[in-house]
Amino acid sequence: MDTRPDKTGKAIVPVLACVLNQLCARNDQLSLDPKYVSKFHALRPPGITIRDYLERIAKYAACSGECFVLALVYIDRIIQSNPNFVVNSLNIHRLLITSVMISAKFFDDQYFNNAYYAKVGGVPCKEMNSLEVEFLFLTNFSLFVTYDTYKQYHTELRNHAMHSSCDCNPYRVPELEGEKEGSTAKEEKSKDVIMMQTESVPRPTENHSQQQGTAMMASTPY
Repeated sequence: MDTRPDKTGKAIVPVLACVLNQLCARNDQLSLDPKYVSKFHALRPPGITIRDYLERIAKYAACSGECFVLALVYIDRIIQSNPNFVVNSLNIHRLLITSVMISAKFFDDQYFNNAYYAKVGGVPCKEMNSLEVEFLFLTNFSLFVTYDTYKQYHTELRNHAMHSSCDCNPYRVPELEGEKEGSTAKEEKSKDVIMMQTESVPRPTENHSQQQGTAMMASTPY
């Protein structure tokens, strides 16, 4: 299998990273209430940038470019449904690997098992399973995305790339062409789970598993 992201994914990844970097930079200025620490929070920001982490996911997860747009939709749904959930540098990496994994399972015809995504994301498989369940509850299991919603987020990313002064500007997210309404809906057909050997995926620069739950974080100073 070709493990390179598709043409759309190559353009979207740096733009998505830029958007999330700006979001985290703003939210990192806020004080973190221990009551709202989740399973996605690490003790400290991981030693890999958001862009490098996304490019790693794009390289090894072999998902469609649409999955990165859907991942943004899902993360935004968490924010909208949970006002006290703040996306910052402590939780964005876990949110990304989990959201892309769920997007691939919901949208792509082929996807990997959780152990493979855990290896890609640098977290234990048991934790990956737990993050998936937590993510689904935070989104209220709302995974269906209409074409209009998908187009809205895709357009916002494209506009960001066109008008931003940051280093994602040279990347041009292509316009949606030949899309049919409902094309982002889950097709009712069987999907093949690709059972890959996780040993084929190198570990990230830093293992992002810093904590296993809220209780540990609540009692640990930053």
